[in-house]
Amino acid sequence: MTDKKPSAPMSKKTQRIVKLLLHSDNTIAMLASHPEITAQELELVINEALQELQPLLDGNGPAGGPIFPKRSRRGPSRFVGDAYQLKITLRGSKPPIWRRLVVPADIKLSVLHAVIQTAMGWHGVHLHCFDINGLTFQSPDTEVFTEDNAEDERQYQLCDLVNAPKAKFSYQYDFGDDWQHNIVVEKIIPASAQPPTMACLAGKGRCPPEDCGGIHGYYHLLEVLRNPHHPEFKDLSEWIGEIPDPDDFDCAKVSVLLSSIG
Repeated sequence: MTDKKPSAPMSKKTQRIVKLLLHSDNTIAMLASHPEITAQELELVINEALQELQPLLDGNGPAGGPIFPKRSRRGPSRFVGDAYQLKITLRGSKPPIWRRLVVPADIKLSVLHAVIQTAMGWHGVHLHCFDINGLTFQSPDTEVFTEDNAEDERQYQLCDLVNAPKAKFSYQYDFGDDWQHNIVVEKIIPASAQPPTMACLAGKGRCPPEDCGGIHGYYHLLEVLRNPHHPEFKDLSEWIGEIPDPDDFDCAKVSVLLSSIG
């Protein structure tokens, strides 16, 4: 009896393809968006998937492993016309700076980027990325984008990757100041409810000013501006222009701005 030849280790590229296929509700469309996948690579993906799923087929419990993240059992057609209610919270903010939004379930990640920028109050002058199920998505129009470590955010809809209530993912803006946003799908609104295409339902807290040194720099800035005798008061007050009100937020104004995003 001849021993079966062990399969070669999966490359990072193949692992990424497996993750994308497992989270996609339309495998054919996903493969079509990656024409660079060769027949040999596709065969490797299928073989690896079958090996990982074998415990499940044998009745020994769910398959596991780092390349098989959890996935919703919802069918792909159920998301057409649906909407997601998202809560976006700026990580480390106390009291929390957050927004509650309604967006189409099939919104492209590139458009969701614009929505987050508008809702939070950022200016979009820095790099950004999404971290979803251990995968990175960002715009390819940046010098830090490479095929090895990120996917093109323009090619993916949110419901292709996140398709269950309470699902969580993150969004990072400005890799220097490192503004991290925690995002949770609070609920999925069915198309029959006729939700608004895009809206801000609620929120609290003003967005920090750009380039202030991250969340800790922001709170240091507020501390200095509250004390005219602080040695940094003159320099920082001249830089900021006017003292920001940390509680300033206009939900209705954000909804109007979101309605113009296509």
